[in-house]
Amino acid sequence: MSKSLTLLVLVLTSLALILLLHVSRRLRALTSTFLALYTIFMISFLLHAPFTQTPLGLTGLKYSDIVHGVFSVRFSSDLVANKEKLLEYWLRPESFEGLVSKSNLCPAPYLDYKLEYPPLIGFFWFLTTCASFSVADKLATATNQFFSVSSSINYVLQSMILFSFMSLCFYYVKKIASLRGLDTWRTAVFLLLPSTVLYATYNWDLIASGLAVSSLYYFMRKNYKVSGLLLGLSVAGKILTGGLLVPLIAYLLREAIKSKQAKKYLILFITTFLVGGLTPFVLMYALSVEGFYAFVNHHASWYCENCVYALLIPDIFSPLHKYFYVFSGAIMLALIAVQVLRNSGDLLSLAYASVSSAIALNYVFTPQMILMISPLAILALSKKELKAYVAADITNFCLIIAFFEDLTLRSLVSRIVPIKVVFNPWTVDSPTQWLAMSRNVLILSTIIASITHHVSKKNQHNKNFEAAMTVRNRLSSRI
Repeated sequence: MSKSLTLLVLVLTSLALILLLHVSRRLRALTSTFLALYTIFMISFLLHAPFTQTPLGLTGLKYSDIVHGVFSVRFSSDLVANKEKLLEYWLRPESFEGLVSKSNLCPAPYLDYKLEYPPLIGFFWFLTTCASFSVADKLATATNQFFSVSSSINYVLQSMILFSFMSLCFYYVKKIASLRGLDTWRTAVFLLLPSTVLYATYNWDLIASGLAVSSLYYFMRKNYKVSGLLLGLSVAGKILTGGLLVPLIAYLLREAIKSKQAKKYLILFITTFLVGGLTPFVLMYALSVEGFYAFVNHHASWYCENCVYALLIPDIFSPLHKYFYVFSGAIMLALIAVQVLRNSGDLLSLAYASVSSAIALNYVFTPQMILMISPLAILALSKKELKAYVAADITNFCLIIAFFEDLTLRSLVSRIVPIKVVFNPWTVDSPTQWLAMSRNVLILSTIIASITHHVSKKNQHNKNFEAAMTVRNRLSSRI
């Protein structure tokens, strides 16, 4: 009954929004854009919603970190009798007991229970879970029903936040495209990419993506104060968008050598970045030292998940993957910084290369992370490179489906290739990892092509300029 009621409320809300856009003269011009955004988002929303059926019986289309990866493992009636599992996720078991007894409906992440996501996500998570438990308390009595209703409400509230950031991302992608004189079809590509549709409500990457793209726009408009703050907040949402910091800092550093005013811009940008990026982590540490270290240890101890280095070292638990990431990532970002300092590359292309390198070369490259790359890809890549990226995106879309269907895929492939028929989507002998490696290689090829293409273009421009100057000097000497 609650599922039907939820769907009815969603339908009525959608109709109300459409009518509002149609009635208002100011908003009528935005109707087509809003409907496109809303339609794509609602497909993702309904795919992962806990109150809808599993599409085509494929678990990969249903699974969501928001519902299954975070909420269900921390807030479940099963933990009441499973103390071992309770202690695995809860720093303060008494807070969970307070939640079950309804005496504490607002347990806090990092303080009461572990959360592996950065503080900006933790802040939104606290708000939506607190609201969800408070509402569910009025609607449900039994513990399992209480958590079930809370899960649905929390998912809806989280989706509203994600839709806001998806809209923010799309808006600033359009702004940058207009600023650079790019074709309007590029903005549509971002919405139509299969991974955008599937992963919009899968995790929280759209938050970091929207903030990073808006930061880049304000940087291009020379509003360094706002740009730094937004990029800092983006890092507080997902740390990997911090790759964007390298070309932006290098650009301001290059300008600071020439101008005193640029030095002030550099200091202002770094200051606001630290305010937006460092302050949330400081507050997180102040709230709970134990929760902060649980967050750090979670990421430090993670294995090679879909990482390109598994081609060299098949043991996904080897610490060498992390060393490879530090080494290769540092080299790539240093190369990008040098390109910017020498003014031998396009800033937008190098912004794409920096964020993509931080993610594609990481020892963890989960499929939803591509949402932090896609907006920059459709703005920076040439048509040829963009085709390779779309192929990577389609492969990435299939990745999560293949993950849950690994046993079936192994069974089919074993008829042609001798592989073990077991459920193990993490190792390189799995068809799931073949998809992951294909995606990784395709994205890395666009990164290299993006850098070398603009370097060669710049060098060719310099050669043409020198040739023109030589001809001019010869003509002048004859005269």
